[in-house]
Amino acid sequence: MPARHAWATEISTDGHVRWQVRLPTFGSNSVSQLPPVVTGGLALFAQDGVVHMLRLADGHELWSWAGGQTVYGMWPWRGTVAVLTDQVSTHARLTGLDAATGRVRWTVRLPAQGLYGDLAPTADGGLAMIGGNGRVQVADLGTGRVRWAQPAGRSRGPAAIGGTVIAGAGGRLTGYDDRNGRVRWTLSGAPSDPVLQGAAGLMLVTSGAEGPGEPTALTAVSPATGRVAWRFDAGTPVTVLGAGRAGLAVTTYADRRLYLIDPATGRVRWHATTFIAQDSGPLVTATDVYLLEGGATDYPAPRITDRVAANGALRWVRTLAAQPFGPQPVLGIGIRAIVQTSSDRPGGTAPLLAFHAGSGQPDWRVDLPTLVQVPPVAVPGGVLVQAADPGYACPAAGVAVPAA
Repeated sequence: MPARHAWATEISTDGHVRWQVRLPTFGSNSVSQLPPVVTGGLALFAQDGVVHMLRLADGHELWSWAGGQTVYGMWPWRGTVAVLTDQVSTHARLTGLDAATGRVRWTVRLPAQGLYGDLAPTADGGLAMIGGNGRVQVADLGTGRVRWAQPAGRSRGPAAIGGTVIAGAGGRLTGYDDRNGRVRWTLSGAPSDPVLQGAAGLMLVTSGAEGPGEPTALTAVSPATGRVAWRFDAGTPVTVLGAGRAGLAVTTYADRRLYLIDPATGRVRWHATTFIAQDSGPLVTATDVYLLEGGATDYPAPRITDRVAANGALRWVRTLAAQPFGPQPVLGIGIRAIVQTSSDRPGGTAPLLAFHAGSGQPDWRVDLPTLVQVPPVAVPGGVLVQAADPGYACPAAGVAVPAA
């Protein structure tokens, strides 16, 4: 069977491949789920349990580090890169690497049975997490030292925003000072299985459990005080898509509705009937909302759309040959809206497409060698993309193709 391959690529804003380098692969099915992480003039890529530090200028690899079977997270802070490996295991580790050399500075062995849910970096160089022991703790990214730990119960993981670490369990949210763990506030009446997302300066709370009797409201909470700013309830579970200058975009999949909400008041500015591509992220500007729509049986054609931020009317629509794979955002770079798509045939290349943001006219296309499962990342003057064969797939060469 042919070997798997993976590539790291930087593409300029005008559609030229600046550099493309191979990343070593191991095994048959281990594919990174982490987007590249940029720190200064460096770029971190995780592939098959190995962290690679590349120079952003030319893609030259400065160092690589293998410290576990799977890399779950990477967080740079002032010359150190903290790497989480094997999160769901009895040998989960948080390791601090020297960003310049890859040398191990410190290692923290995490609680038995690993960590629950997401980890949340704080603004002052901490990393909040909840262990299998039901305790929320913040580790210092520079030293690995645990700043504080508090009992919190088992949950999907904490969130961090505005100097506050927030955790929820058993119908209650608690806000902790991210420096010392002091309890700032508690809020009752939360979902028993809360999902926490920070956006527009608010902590947005939805329920991770669905079904009869489960709450469906989206609740906006002030991270500083724990006060409920507003609630939005469409009578069916709400998914938060993203926020920008024009407002907060959310969707309901059961009835195929898209809403733009004023984050200051919770008032619905407009709504439209459509299906939003699963796990996609919109680009919300002051005047426009760019989205990936379609991909359901009743909205089959995948497409990128531009909706007027004032009223939701369609400004332009461009049909895509294939549905994007994985969590793919619409990126705004200069005058372009950029989206990563999948191949329209097995084993084919994965087109990265740029459209003129004002008119929707195709600008350029770059064919990545194989499937792209992680979100591209915008960098000064371009975008970073990581492509990797998902199994024993045949790779193809990456070619920049001018738009027709």
